[in-house]
Amino acid sequence: MYAAFALLANAEVDNLVRKLGWEMHQKYRTGTKHCRLPPHVSLKQPFRVPSADAAETYMDELAQSINPFEVHLTEIQIDSLTHAGTEYGILWLSVEASEGLRQLHIRVNQEMDQRFGNTQADFDGTDYQFHMTAMIGGQPVEVYRQFLDELNNRAINLRYTAHELSMFVYDEPRGPDGEYMCYRTLPIGK
Repeated sequence: MYAAFALLANAEVDNLVRKLGWEMHQKYRTGTKHCRLPPHVSLKQPFRVPSADAAETYMDELAQSINPFEVHLTEIQIDSLTHAGTEYGILWLSVEASEGLRQLHIRVNQEMDQRFGNTQADFDGTDYQFHMTAMIGGQPVEVYRQFLDELNNRAINLRYTAHELSMFVYDEPRGPDGEYMCYRTLPIGK
């Protein structure tokens, strides 16, 4: 199995991201199955773990070791991801890579490697682009670009304080049609 760790959005940001994804689906029939995870900012991309219990133990320690902090969403963007030869569009809100967020990402990756061996995922590392996904897949990336072009304003200036850490789990095979879910959520801080 695989696990991932993320910071959850607050209610205001969650509602905005869900609305944006729904509007895209209604206009371009992207499907909504990829929206089953709550809006979040990933701290660690999916990595292989021996059991959910092992990941939960680490999650308990991590949640208690960090305090709530501000997350700044800056712009609506489009990216793409190629999986099994198919290019999928991704609509996301870009997240400012504050020093605290960058250091937390690096720390979590290092601690995962120490506990579980090589847990490096394709996008992890010092150049990781923080984001909050609104919609992924269902249509070619060109459709996503068209949707973005139709938006009146790509720039956003949303800030919220992250108060919750979540663990997502993934079954094999992983990928756009794989099985995954939000498994557990904890408040952060002591």
